[in-house]
Amino acid sequence: MSENQEIKTCQNCQKEFPIEPEDFLFYQKIKVPAPTWCPECRMIRRLSFSNCWNLYKDTCDQCKKEIISVYSPDNNKVVYCLSCWWGDTWDGTEYAMDYDPKKPFLEQVLELACKTPCRPLNNDYLTNLNSDYVNLTGHLKNCYLTFFADYSENIFYSSFMVQLKNSLDCLETYN
Repeated sequence: MSENQEIKTCQNCQKEFPIEPEDFLFYQKIKVPAPTWCPECRMIRRLSFSNCWNLYKDTCDQCKKEIISVYSPDNNKVVYCLSCWWGDTWDGTEYAMDYDPKKPFLEQVLELACKTPCRPLNNDYLTNLNSDYVNLTGHLKNCYLTFFADYSENIFYSSFMVQLKNSLDCLETYN
């Protein structure tokens, strides 16, 4: 324990957690208060907003074709299909913003995130073949409802796969 460290009690789980002096300098710089939740509870809260397994039908906001996305159509995000998002038909610099030190940093990040197009899925787009209903994947062939997978073929309803073939309903399977 460093000598100028402050010990706080998490308002969520009631565990004690330290905050280092340099952390307070960072919070002051970005104009946010010191955390009242411990690092683990903050991580759980951040991840609760992440969606990896739920897929929705939507429409590409650029080419208007039907797509599969991790974003619900009612959340007002600008979502481009993978070919539009990776294509040369738009320029990401048009969404650039100047940082305003007088405004809270995280408000500016939120404003930028709301107007910048998102890709519908986090896939290695050019390496997946006949695998439209997958997320967080690469190098797949003929896969369906598969998540967190690489170098696999004929995999269905599975998560956390690497180098797997001809399988279904698997979890954390390798080679």
